[in-house]
Amino acid sequence: MEEKAQKAPPAELLAKLKSYSFLAQYNLNLYSRSKTSSTNGTCEFQPCGSIVHDALSNEIGLNFFGSPLKPDLQTKKTAVYRYNGGFLSFAVSFEIGDTDFCLVGNGVRDKLIDFWQLERLSRADKVDVFSLLNQLEKLPVATIHELEGVAEQIHEILPSLQVERLYKSLYDQTVSRLSIVVGLLEQLDELQSTDELVSFSTDLLGFVFDFPKVALALLDKDKECYSIVGKLGLEKIHDIPEAKIKSFLTRDRSRKILRFEEEAAAIFTGLTAEQVTFFPLKAEGSQLGFISVFDSEPHSVDVLLVELIAARIAAKIRHLKNEAEHLQLNALSNKLLSVTNTLLFAENKDELYKTILELAADLLNATQGSIMLMDKSGESLHIVYTMGMSLHLAQCMTVKVGRGIAGKVAKTGIPLLVDDIEKDSRIGIRNRPRFKSKSLICIPLKLKDKTIGVLNLSDKEDMAAFTESDRNLLTSFANLASLMIERTLVIEESVIFEKMAVTDALTGLYNRRFLKNRIEEELNRSIRQKLNLTILFIDLDHFKIYNDLCGHIAGDEVLRKTAAIIRASVRDMDIVARYGGEEFCAILPGTSKTESLAVAERIRAGIEKEAFPEEENLPLGRLTTSIGVASFPEDGHTFTSLVHAADVALYQAKTTGRNAIVVAHTP
Repeated sequence: MEEKAQKAPPAELLAKLKSYSFLAQYNLNLYSRSKTSSTNGTCEFQPCGSIVHDALSNEIGLNFFGSPLKPDLQTKKTAVYRYNGGFLSFAVSFEIGDTDFCLVGNGVRDKLIDFWQLERLSRADKVDVFSLLNQLEKLPVATIHELEGVAEQIHEILPSLQVERLYKSLYDQTVSRLSIVVGLLEQLDELQSTDELVSFSTDLLGFVFDFPKVALALLDKDKECYSIVGKLGLEKIHDIPEAKIKSFLTRDRSRKILRFEEEAAAIFTGLTAEQVTFFPLKAEGSQLGFISVFDSEPHSVDVLLVELIAARIAAKIRHLKNEAEHLQLNALSNKLLSVTNTLLFAENKDELYKTILELAADLLNATQGSIMLMDKSGESLHIVYTMGMSLHLAQCMTVKVGRGIAGKVAKTGIPLLVDDIEKDSRIGIRNRPRFKSKSLICIPLKLKDKTIGVLNLSDKEDMAAFTESDRNLLTSFANLASLMIERTLVIEESVIFEKMAVTDALTGLYNRRFLKNRIEEELNRSIRQKLNLTILFIDLDHFKIYNDLCGHIAGDEVLRKTAAIIRASVRDMDIVARYGGEEFCAILPGTSKTESLAVAERIRAGIEKEAFPEEENLPLGRLTTSIGVASFPEDGHTFTSLVHAADVALYQAKTTGRNAIVVAHTP
C-alpha cells in the first residue's frame, strides 16, 4: 500500500469492529504507534480512538494497563486479564502498514468478585466500596475463556474488514475535503463583516463535515460573556458567562472534549446532548471565542481541518476588529480636531464650559448634563455649567468627593457607565425625577493623574442606554476638554498672578523674587548709611514627614500659621518672605547680629509653643524650626554672600539637632 494511504482511521475501524454482535457489550479503546519510531524506543503506544458505554469500568481498565501500555502488549498478539477484584479485559495487537495497533476491550466482569481487592481499589481511588460493588454487579458476566475466544475472533475478522481499502477511501475523502476547505477559506478571506463571517463559518462546518449541531460564540467587548452569534441545528442556546467556561478553553488552539452529563450540561443550560467538542478561536494571543460541535466526535484528520478553519476564522475576526478600530480612530481623530478648533475660540471660561457640555451632549445625543470642577481644597465638586436644569440653582449645590455618583468618580478617577440606576449594584438608588431614562455616564476630567472635575451626561434623545462605545468616545473627548479647561484657567489666572507677583499665595508673605530685590536695596542703603543688616533663614524641622503623616492640606495650614508667627515676631519695618517650600526669610534693616538673636528666639519659641495637629508623631515630638543668622557687613556685602552665609548657618542648626539658632561665623 502507498505510504500516504497507511495512516489509520481509528473511528472507522472501531465502528466496524463495534458493529459485530460479539463485541457489542465491550468498551473498545484503540492505541497506535509508528514502527519507524518504535524501533529506537522513542515512541510509545498512544490512544487514537474509543467507543465507551460504561465510563467507570473503562477508566479502571485503562488505569490497570497504564500509560504507556504494559510492555507485554507489544509482544503478545492476544492477552486476557483479570484485575481489581473481578474486572476482565482483553488486548489484541496487530499491524497495518507502518503502524502498530493495540485494541483493548473491557466493560465485563468475572462471575466471582474478590471483595478484598475491591476494597483496596475503593481506598486507592477514594470511592465508596458499596457504590463500586453496585457498579460492578451491573456489568455483563463473562469468563476468561470467553474473552480469549473474543480476542481470537478479532484476529480472524481483521482481514475481512478490508482495512487498507477503508484507509484509501478515507484518504480520498480527506483530500476532497481539504480541497473544498481551501476554496471556502479563500471565500472567507473576502468577507467584509463579522455577521457575514459567522453565517459563512457555521454553514461551512455543517456542509463540509456534516456536523449535526454547531454553535459559534464570540467574547463580548467587556470580556464577561460569550455571546452565541451563530448556530446550526440548535433551537435555543443561551449566552455563557466567561468565568463559567474559562477553564475548558485550552491555552492553545487545540480541541477540548466534554461528556455532556458532566460539566458541559452546566455550561449549556437547557440544551440536551451527549458530548461537546470545543475549538477555541484565538488570534494574536487573545481569546476571541470558540466553536462547539455537539454529538459528533470528529476524526483525527477532520480535527486538524477544523482547527485550521478555526484559526482562519479567528484571524479574520481579529482583522475585522482591527480594521473597525482603525476606522473609528480616524473618524474620532477628525471629529476631535474639529472640536479642538471650536474650543480654542472660546473667549472665557464660562463660554468654554458651555461649549464643552454642548459638544459632549452632541457626540452622545444626550439631552441633560453638567460639568463639575474640583475646588482648591480637593474636597468638593461644584457645578460650573449645566444642561437641562437651572444653572443658578445648580451652582448652589456642592458634592463631597467620594460621595454620590460624581463624587465617587472624582475620588477614583474611573469612568462610570450605568445602564439602570436602580438595578446597578454600584449605585442602587431610586431614579431621580429629573432623569427621563435610568441610564447615565460620568467621566473624570483629568490632567495626567490628577482629577480636576467630572463630566456628566444623561437621557439620550431616543431614551436608549449609554454603551461602552459612548464611554470610550466621551473619555477621549474629556481628555481634550480637561486640557482646554486648564489652558483657560491658566490664562485667566495669569492676570491675577501678575497682580500677586510679589506675594506668596498661600501665606500672604512676600515671595522669593521680591526678596532678592529688597535685600539688594537694603544692602545698598546700609552701605551708604553705614548701617547693620541681618537676615534670618527659618526652616521647619521634619516638615516632609509631617506632610506625609497629615497630608498637604494640614501642611499648608502649618505654613500659614508659621508665617503669622514670624510676622508677629518682627517689626513692621522688617521684611518677611517665603523663600520656598517650608523655608522663610526675614530681613531686619539696621539690626546687628546680636540684636537679631532676640527676634530669632521669639520666632523659634513661638513655633515650638504653637499646637499643630498630630505633631506628637514627629521625631522631636512637636513641630519646631531651625534658624540660620547672617549679618552685613561681617558675613557678606552682596545678596549672594549673605544668603549663602545664612544658609550654611541654617544647615549647621539642622545637623546639630534642630530646634536651634546658629549664627554665621565668616572668617
